[in-house]
Amino acid sequence: MIQMQNFKNKLAAAALACLTLASVACDNDDKENPGQQLSLGELTGSYTGTFDFLASPSDLNPDPQPQTGIAVTFEVTDEGTVHFPEFPAAELVKALIGEEEAATLLPLLGTISYDATIGTPTADESQLTAALTTPQLRIDLSGIMVVLITIDSPEPLSYTKEGAIRFTFKTTKCQLGEGEEAGEPFDLINTLEFTAKKQ
Repeated sequence: MIQMQNFKNKLAAAALACLTLASVACDNDDKENPGQQLSLGELTGSYTGTFDFLASPSDLNPDPQPQTGIAVTFEVTDEGTVHFPEFPAAELVKALIGEEEAATLLPLLGTISYDATIGTPTADESQLTAALTTPQLRIDLSGIMVVLITIDSPEPLSYTKEGAIRFTFKTTKCQLGEGEEAGEPFDLINTLEFTAKKQ
């Protein structure tokens, strides 16, 4: 009888030890395998959303009006670029010379595409952020005039696992003409804040 009791006690102790080890193993697995980090490839796709345009006064347009909720579409390519098949350049032209003067030039604008390159991201399972490299924007007004606009990205692009993306462009300089016909660059401070959702 005593031997049977000792056997049961040892069996219970062994079972308890196995449960403890299993619990520790699960805890370690949880720590070593957290939620999957977002990757740059997950941004690939088409987006629709809006942007807010905040213009600063200039010599050409001393009283620019802010515009909000302007519809915009773009895509993030496999190569890691934010690609605008049709960049909203009309808003920049209006900010540059004013609504009335722009009315005569906008029919000459045509379609302006633009690409910004996404840098090395920082990510966790819920959000990804990355700096943007933003080249100069070239606006060709049907060969009559070329406008070159310097663009910065003052804040990192952010993307959430729900497919929401946000980034900001800031224009800093403008130059009328290029090459030998180029004028002196002058300040052109405008902010474009983009918010969109992956389709």
